[in-house]
Amino acid sequence: MSTSRDQRTRSILELFVRHRNAANLLMILMILFGAWGISKLNRQFFPSLEVKQIQVNMVWSGASADDIRKNMLQAIEPTVRFLDGVRSMSSQAREGSGTISLEFERDTDMRQAEAQVEAAVAGVTNLPIDAETPEVNSPKFFDPIADIGISGPFPEATLRFYAREIRDGLLDAGVDRVTFTGYRDREINIVVDEQKLRQLDLTTAEIAQAISQNTADRPSGSVEGDLQAQIRALAAEIGVNELAQLELKTTSQGDKLLLGDVAQIEDGFNSDQSVGFMGGDQAIRMSVSRSATADTVESFETMNTYLEEVREILPASLKIEVFNAAASLVEDRLALLIKNGVTGLALVLIVLFIFLDFRIAFWVALGIPISLLMTLGVMYLTGQTINMISMFALLLTLGIIVDDAIVVGEHTATRYAMGDDRADAAIAGAGRMAAPVIAASLTTMAAFGPILLVGDVVGQILSALPMVVIAVLIASLIECFLVLPGHLAHALPKKRKAPGMFRRNFDRGFDFFQRQHFRRNFTPVLSLALCHHGNSHRIGHSRWCFNPGGQARLRIFPICGRRNRFA
Repeated sequence: MSTSRDQRTRSILELFVRHRNAANLLMILMILFGAWGISKLNRQFFPSLEVKQIQVNMVWSGASADDIRKNMLQAIEPTVRFLDGVRSMSSQAREGSGTISLEFERDTDMRQAEAQVEAAVAGVTNLPIDAETPEVNSPKFFDPIADIGISGPFPEATLRFYAREIRDGLLDAGVDRVTFTGYRDREINIVVDEQKLRQLDLTTAEIAQAISQNTADRPSGSVEGDLQAQIRALAAEIGVNELAQLELKTTSQGDKLLLGDVAQIEDGFNSDQSVGFMGGDQAIRMSVSRSATADTVESFETMNTYLEEVREILPASLKIEVFNAAASLVEDRLALLIKNGVTGLALVLIVLFIFLDFRIAFWVALGIPISLLMTLGVMYLTGQTINMISMFALLLTLGIIVDDAIVVGEHTATRYAMGDDRADAAIAGAGRMAAPVIAASLTTMAAFGPILLVGDVVGQILSALPMVVIAVLIASLIECFLVLPGHLAHALPKKRKAPGMFRRNFDRGFDFFQRQHFRRNFTPVLSLALCHHGNSHRIGHSRWCFNPGGQARLRIFPICGRRNRFA
């Protein structure tokens, strides 16, 4: 069976080695595949995440937590708990509102699950009449792009206005989401004079009811037909002056009693919320994020373009600063990846040119960009993105890409120097190295593969690491055993020439170093490291004892003494 497997391997190798265009066509396909992947891949800070959770939010104004639990939670919980894919359920009741959180299994289709939950909640008909319709929401993924801070010598209301203008402009420009920090809610304080209330026979409840009737949104019926919709009348924006003119009641003499007659009204902001400062002035921070389908770098460029335009319109005293730019980190990691790739390419060319023929050095080094390009295509097909995790995996595997090609190229050169013709040398070199290289690749896959078994959000973040490593290894194997041998077979010279002066002098000096220094100085150290009983470099109870002639002997429970001395 081993012989038939070797014959099949050699037949595949011979097809790509002896055919004039097979290796080139495969290389071109790999390059085009990678270019297509690059054009489609999104650049982002973290991998896109899908949270397997759905929330049902309920609002019943004025109800106690116990009423929410008895009349809403207990009515909805039985209908959603046993839906397909639900792993666990938790609920929480608060004054005026309640929440049911559902967690789903790892392989659940969340769109279908959300539709099932909506249908189940809509089927509950025994909810309180004055409670709002429950809302079904699933967390949406947003990746940070950057933070924008605005500050200046302005009142808080003016600063809030500028923040809203910038937010609306960013959303119109194509940014997916902008959230505020330090943007306090508006709050109007009404301080009632209790003495006047007693004189006028009024209560605070009556004042509160009069205010809510004139400031709350009201349902105003529905529209029926082909399109069904509920109508809600929105209360107008109200300020201190409007509240002061609010009529509370009419006296027996026909005079109108206004809210401003019995209360002091102050316009302000919620003091319980946080306030930000930047450079000594009050500030508002805007956090800019992108959706799962957007590109972080492109969104960052869109944001900067808009800010450059709006700076010319807004007052010069308004400071606008960008910080915590995640897009800059992505660009820096990309630059590091490109720099390391180019540096590795140059080092491979230099080292291989010194030790091997320059033609072999060129084709071995070319395997780095070809394998990376194919990896990027595979990343797009498997739903990956260019993010901090995947780029770390690419940096980690840069050395693996070139190692496979080096051993194949070196053994091909050895076979060619031993007298094989070009094609036979390439076939023998790749065939001889196929088993150890594939075994080493499988070992690496086995080391990273179990990360795919990690679940939840952590598993989604870390899954990019094994996916990219496995894609790199597969691309490297294809380039190493199908593309490289064909190129080496046609790159080596047909007629053997005597080595040049540099090659003769370098080989002579390297042989002298190997014989006189390497074996003399390194062999005793290696002997102690591998054969000393107290050394930590042991595997079970076995010892490896090497022979400078190129053979290695394995002994179980060896006696490292005279019989194990190096010859």
